[in-house]
Amino acid sequence: MKSIGWLTALLIAALLAAGCGPVPAHWRGELAKRDIYLHLMTPVQAAQFKVLESEEKDEQTLLLYCQEIGVYQKWQAVPPERQKIIRQSRVAEGMLPDEVRMAWGAPEKIEDLTTAAEREQGHLREQWSFDTRADRQGVIAYQRQACFLDNKLLWFKDLREQPAFWTRFQ
Repeated sequence: MKSIGWLTALLIAALLAAGCGPVPAHWRGELAKRDIYLHLMTPVQAAQFKVLESEEKDEQTLLLYCQEIGVYQKWQAVPPERQKIIRQSRVAEGMLPDEVRMAWGAPEKIEDLTTAAEREQGHLREQWSFDTRADRQGVIAYQRQACFLDNKLLWFKDLREQPAFWTRFQ
C-alpha cells in the first residue's frame, strides 16, 4: 500500500511540474542567466542589480540594466555550444576570459606567467585561480585553475570534479 501512495505522489508531482512551465535552471543543476550576468559584473554593478531585485523590479527592468552595463551583450555574443557548457559551470580549451568568468565567476588570484621570450614576441600568459582551500598545515591550494595564452584558454584543472579520496578505492 505504501508503494501505491509513493507512486501516486510521484505522478502528481510530475503532472504539477509539467503544468507549471519550464523547470528553473538551478533545479537542473545549471547556472541561471542571472548568475552568469552577476559573474560578469563588477562588485558595484552586482550590488546595484541586487538592489533592483530587492525592490522587486520586473524582469524587463533587470534586463535593461544588464543591457546598460553590457553584460547582456557579452552573453548574447557567446556561441550556443559554449553557452551550454557555461550553463553547466564548465569550461573548455579555447574559451575567452569573459566566458570562463561566466562559468566560474571572478578569479581570486591572477598571475602573469609570461616568460621574457613570450613577452618579446608580444604574447601574454595568465593563470587564474579559483576556490581557495587551505590544508591542515595552512598551505593554500586552489580547487580550479585556468591558464590563458593571448586571451584564449590554454588549459584548466578542476579538482572539484575528481572523486573524493575515499570513493576512489571502493
